[in-house]
Amino acid sequence: MRYPVRLALPICALLAIAIALPLPGHADTVTDINRGATAFYRVYLDARVSGVPSARTLASFAPVVSPSLLQLLQKGDIAEKHYARVTNHAVPPLVEGDLFTSLFEGAQSFAVQECHRGATGSATCTITLQHADAGGQAPTRWADKVFLIKQGRRWMVEDIEYGGDWQFMHKGRLRELLRRVIRDGSNAKPEPR
Repeated sequence: MRYPVRLALPICALLAIAIALPLPGHADTVTDINRGATAFYRVYLDARVSGVPSARTLASFAPVVSPSLLQLLQKGDIAEKHYARVTNHAVPPLVEGDLFTSLFEGAQSFAVQECHRGATGSATCTITLQHADAGGQAPTRWADKVFLIKQGRRWMVEDIEYGGDWQFMHKGRLRELLRRVIRDGSNAKPEPR
């Protein structure tokens, strides 16, 4: 009976180590999520958009945002154009400044801090962002949260939660803001003469 006991201890130790180790595909999944967030912010930095992106600019975002977010962005662009038309371009657009971050001027650099896999096919990443003022002052730093979903083999941005606390900037989430733009812009009517 001595031999089975001797074998049982090493087997139990191996099982404990195996349970403690991450699953082989898990690290790749977190890396893939990180890649999806990174791809979005690279497109964002290249696009340098103010307000709701135009249809031409949205083409560059198509590979990195979910189809439903892309559709909201397209409807937002149409609503902004309608709003500008009925107001004869006499008032500012419904969205001024950067749409994709908390800061009006937008970010000049980003870093994906951590990503967490959520329910089936969803994930969140914390993104630190920075904007350096030309005046030589200390850069502004903040964190936004990006929500991703898996589409086929890629992770794509589904929504953004604004984390900055500036008084006159976006609060809440990107999708909420786009829905307000679509509602207000689409319902705008010309001023009576």
